[in-house]
Amino acid sequence: MNILWLVADHQPYGNRPSSALDMPLQKKLAESGVRFSNARTVLPICSPARASMLTGVYPHQHGLTENDGRFGGREGLSVHDWIINKPFLEAGYRCAWFGKWHVDNLLCAADYGFEGFSLPGYGYPYSTTEYKRYLERHKLPAPSVTVESECESGIAPGTRIELLNENDWFCYESGTATFNSPVETHEAFFVADQAVEWIQSLSDEPFFLRVDTWGPHPPYTVGEPFVEWALGNPSNLSENYTHSLDYRPGHHREYRQYWQSKLAFSDTEWNEMSTRSMQHAALVEAALLGVVEAVERLGIADRTMVIFTADHGDAVGSNGGVANKGGLMVEETMRIPMLICGPRITNGAINANLVTSMDLPATILDACQLNAKEEFHGKSLMPSLSDTNHVVRDGLMTQHYGLHKHVIQRAYYFDTWKYVIQDDGFEELYNLADDPCEMKNLSAAQTSVEDLRRARTGLRNTMQETGDTDNPIFATL
Repeated sequence: MNILWLVADHQPYGNRPSSALDMPLQKKLAESGVRFSNARTVLPICSPARASMLTGVYPHQHGLTENDGRFGGREGLSVHDWIINKPFLEAGYRCAWFGKWHVDNLLCAADYGFEGFSLPGYGYPYSTTEYKRYLERHKLPAPSVTVESECESGIAPGTRIELLNENDWFCYESGTATFNSPVETHEAFFVADQAVEWIQSLSDEPFFLRVDTWGPHPPYTVGEPFVEWALGNPSNLSENYTHSLDYRPGHHREYRQYWQSKLAFSDTEWNEMSTRSMQHAALVEAALLGVVEAVERLGIADRTMVIFTADHGDAVGSNGGVANKGGLMVEETMRIPMLICGPRITNGAINANLVTSMDLPATILDACQLNAKEEFHGKSLMPSLSDTNHVVRDGLMTQHYGLHKHVIQRAYYFDTWKYVIQDDGFEELYNLADDPCEMKNLSAAQTSVEDLRRARTGLRNTMQETGDTDNPIFATL
């Protein structure tokens, strides 16, 4: 069994009025495989989430709790750590990684045994030799974009940026821009092209391939035809965009205040940014779809499992008017797409199990009948890929340690409920069936006493079972 694992960055997914199934890749995989409608990231920040997808364990165990080692966490994985490609290499698989890495600031995927193209840290692909060769091979012009909204960068709208001349233009966290050059100059098409070229170079060896784009992380950069891509709804803001954030943690309101003072956007401007984020997501998926279509053209789809997911979500245009993600454990940052298709997998099924990206290492090893020789916190999803009635777990814990500001949080999902507690004891409880946008905190409601008790008990048990006990939250439960 071959593995083709496609990962988008920072995907706008939760509480969007436009259907995710309008997206090019998700539409394709939903028809030919299983869509997990209840999937969450294990932690809504890049490095911790990506490390959990490589190791199959929670951040408190692998040690990456924030980007760049803030709050006392590790700065990156070690080449001595067990990661997912090791059993594949031992079994004779060709293993490659193309695109964003972001689990070590000094090393890239090649240092961990992968073929392909990746960069240390966050990385900037446009200034690399490999990208310039891509332009030459396809006779593409030098890429440039025009800034639409300046946001945190301070770059004035209308400014033209020559991407080959930059070193870290991605560093500003928000804003929008449009390509002046053909859309094929976007990094997502470059990364996908490299992956296709690698697959075509193989003979008959089995392969494990990760393809990770930098988008649709802000700045949201789009080109034709995606600049005018119709989303089917005049507003692409979450319903809680106008929420007062009463009965939410104080850091939610602080985060909203930051964006209001930084941007002072109108409703129209917030909607335009949110729309651009979704158009950027569609562009990325169109590029990744090209890799799936290459597998089909080569006649190996019948022995290839294809997985698509994202490292975490995006809060743009939600929760009182914020962008990016911050330290929020809201559904906009927590919910992610997860679709799997391949041999012996039900076509066109929707699976409502509580699942997480941390489940994917156990799943793909199970699919390939390889022994991990490791204990995972994640679960194999293989049984539920053919039986939608199979129960993966009764409750799901997710984690957060904050972003820039240190706020330890844990969330626990069960049935239709979501419970969040932070290190000062502040609690949130939502019935997502009735309140998917989390606007009614029921933690103090008399009608929710039993549900709150179940949430506390379930979270405490999961924390104890997984060794997540060395934090102030465990002591309060």
